[in-house]
Amino acid sequence: NKTLFYTRKDEQTLRSDKVYRHVLGTDISKDALVYHEKDETFNAFVYKEKSQKYIVFGSGSTLTTEYSFIPADKPESNLQVFQPRVRGLEYSISHYGDSFYVLTNADGATNFKLMKAPENATAKENWVEVIPHRDNVLLEDIEIFKDFLVVNERDNGLNKIQVRRWDGKENYYLPFDNETYTAYISVNPDFNTQLLRYGYNSLTTPTSTIDFDMVTKQKEVKKEQEVLGGKFDKNNYASERVWATAADGVKVPISVVYKKGMQKNGKNPMLLYGYGSYGATIDPSFSTTRLSLLDRGFIFAIVHVRGGEYLGRQWYETGKLLTKKNTFTDFIDATKYLISEKYSSPEHTYAMGGSAGGLLMGAIVNMAPELY
Repeated sequence: NKTLFYTRKDEQTLRSDKVYRHVLGTDISKDALVYHEKDETFNAFVYKEKSQKYIVFGSGSTLTTEYSFIPADKPESNLQVFQPRVRGLEYSISHYGDSFYVLTNADGATNFKLMKAPENATAKENWVEVIPHRDNVLLEDIEIFKDFLVVNERDNGLNKIQVRRWDGKENYYLPFDNETYTAYISVNPDFNTQLLRYGYNSLTTPTSTIDFDMVTKQKEVKKEQEVLGGKFDKNNYASERVWATAADGVKVPISVVYKKGMQKNGKNPMLLYGYGSYGATIDPSFSTTRLSLLDRGFIFAIVHVRGGEYLGRQWYETGKLLTKKNTFTDFIDATKYLISEKYSSPEHTYAMGGSAGGLLMGAIVNMAPELY
């Protein structure tokens, strides 16, 4: 209760590279350097395990991570490396009981798997499988509680939250009833609770913060995003998920939202959005500013092109580097599909993307200018 760990940034690059230890009441000039990340492609960080037992020192780059730890009640201890860095090995750790739970892509687990390691033998050769790698399910995150393990997955593009009791008595998924939506584990700092806080929204439902009782399975909406104007009714809008066939036969998902009463006559104005880089997934989320378009008859669609991670890690791997062109052709093929299904026409189809999505826009307007 008297020791503070903090990071400092390199003055030239603004990269977090050093972790210091400060004892309250002492001069900061006496703060001890406890970790220095010298590799310029890695960023250093520090946090306390939710179980309160360990201080963790992490370092990560695009494709590789490494962790060290010390007992929280012995802040001057020497750092113990969890698993030495190996290029291409990604892992994150969460402590529970006498073990660490390891989310990792080890041994070709491109969609990640969950492993378990004893506190006193944390190297990779001691890891034991808890949740195996699955080709069609991306394991995105976990949250640990005293009585529960909560798992955040992405199955066929949709977020799923699974609750697993440590005593093995029950495993179940939270019920979500929409065809296309976004759900995610929110901030849960309390270890000794049966309440799970998560976030939920869809193309037609404002963002909500929800407390879910993992024992009684009752939920309470703590806050819902306010839509200014007072006239919003989500029952006035409809959303759906459709699949276009790309040139190489791959099915590309598209999330679509429009005002109810829309007729597929080819005359509707349609705005397509895309990103498709770095494995960043553009989830189908609610937007208050988009309502202005929908109320004026626009169809809005998100094309989940390769390069993102909507359909798992392989969806990212087949949309970068030498396969980057798939990002562009997926967007074009999705546009052609929506036009063929009479959602809109080339005269009324518009496309938008920013940052890496700006690259996408530059490509599609040169490859298929007749569509937009």
